[in-house]
Amino acid sequence: MKNTIQKVIEETFEQNAQIMMISLSDETGLPISTYSKDEDGKISEINDYGITNRYAALAGASTTLGERTLSTISQQERVRLIHVQGKDRDVAISVSPQMICLVVTYPSGSSNLIAEKLSSQLKSVL
Repeated sequence: MKNTIQKVIEETFEQNAQIMMISLSDETGLPISTYSKDEDGKISEINDYGITNRYAALAGASTTLGERTLSTISQQERVRLIHVQGKDRDVAISVSPQMICLVVTYPSGSSNLIAEKLSSQLKSVL
């Protein structure tokens, strides 16, 4: 299964030059894998648990915060996508029952669209 996920992520990187990093966590927030692209365009998996845990925690905390915010509006709402546009990078977190996808792009890199598409592709694989 990890090879299949890796192939989908590599294809996503190849199709979108704006992507800097992709981090996947399971639905509970535990890290699955994190991939980044360096200045030379080389895609590599990050195996540093400090980094992977940090991004998994960011995705999990953002999702929890989003769900708490929506719960004050309606008990029936669920967080599906969190999108933050920053000065140096854009971050999108796509949430599904199977996993949380965090995508970091350069500004105006459509991280929200990439995260949604990646999440849909991985749902069909899992």
